Amino acid sequence: MRLSLPEPVKQAGLTTLAVLGLLFPQALPIILGLLLLITVTEAWAGKTLARLGSWRAVRAGAVFFLLPLLAVVLSPGAEWPWPAVGRAARLALEVSEALALGAILLALPRDTTVKRGQAVCLGLAAGALLAVIDLRTGGGLTGWLRGQPVDAITYGRSAVLSALVVAPLLLAARFPVWQRVLLVVPGVLLAFLSANLAAKLLLPVAAVAALLGLWRFGPILLGSIITLAVVLPGVLPVALTPADDCALWAGKPSAAHRLLIWTYADGLIDQRPWTGWGLDAARRLGAVAPEAAVPECARAALGRDTVPLLPLHPHNGALQLWLELGIGGAMLLPLLLIGLIRPIIERSKIDRATATSAFAGASVPLLVSFGLWQGWWLAALALLWGLVILLFAPRS
Repeated sequence: MRLSLPEPVKQAGLTTLAVLGLLFPQALPIILGLLLLITVTEAWAGKTLARLGSWRAVRAGAVFFLLPLLAVVLSPGAEWPWPAVGRAARLALEVSEALALGAILLALPRDTTVKRGQAVCLGLAAGALLAVIDLRTGGGLTGWLRGQPVDAITYGRSAVLSALVVAPLLLAARFPVWQRVLLVVPGVLLAFLSANLAAKLLLPVAAVAALLGLWRFGPILLGSIITLAVVLPGVLPVALTPADDCALWAGKPSAAHRLLIWTYADGLIDQRPWTGWGLDAARRLGAVAPEAAVPECARAALGRDTVPLLPLHPHNGALQLWLELGIGGAMLLPLLLIGLIRPIIERSKIDRATATSAFAGASVPLLVSFGLWQGWWLAALALLWGLVILLFAPRS
């Protein structure tokens, strides 16, 4: 006898998980694992896995396995070999989870994906609204649970997650226009209320990417982003005059700190440009990195005399790839771009624009904010891909 939950119960579960994932992004790896377990079980019971076409549709994504493979190949020369191998194994598992989730979602019946896409978007909007209320009340909703003050920094990751789905959701032709607008308003509010600059920057980037995607120029934009990532070490360091440096520290100290971090990471890349320091080495290099002096003109406002030169990671995914895997890792970027583009290039105009806006939007925090191998962030990218699939327009 086969047990199956009613579809409304499944949708309510998805909405709840979306709310929790947005409010507490650190739980996203657990949520991804739970979703994958449920979808695989459901697909097995419904014999969805027998639809090999869905697996062929994500086959191009297998190119992402080259990252952990390269890390293992380079591990004998890494500064910390065994941690590199261990992180490579975890990365291979995370890639497998993303590909499996995408394949199963592509094989679901179209009416099912519409309802479940609405359920997820409703949860994300509700989570963003709760986060806005929590911010405005100084932690009135979750302060007791967090055990620390709730401020604009608290919801930085949540703001990025909310901003990532704004452009793809606005393009979701399967939902009424009024519904799309209502669902994105809380996310936009959260992006502007948070202290996370990446959340604010990715909104216009994703909007431009959506327009270019509609005009078939999406691959050119994504290619330009990849090219920037590959050549980035060549344009560093950025030299500022003392006056400009003081102005940057006064106006946006986090940006000034980023420039220091990127310059230091660029120096480490120069030491091992061919093979890198080993996968996940940035975290260990950061533990022994020195502190940098803050300009005297900014010390009083910042409240400190020094800042760390490598806090856990370079806060730039391209530099982290160069730092840890050398030129081989950088040269994988064009192949990874092909892995992203191939599954969507033959789809409808709206689908291409939806995927392009999501990928271009995700590139902003990848290049200015989060570490490449943070578990919550990799889970967020996998779930974003799953949501994009749910938002794809029904085929005629």
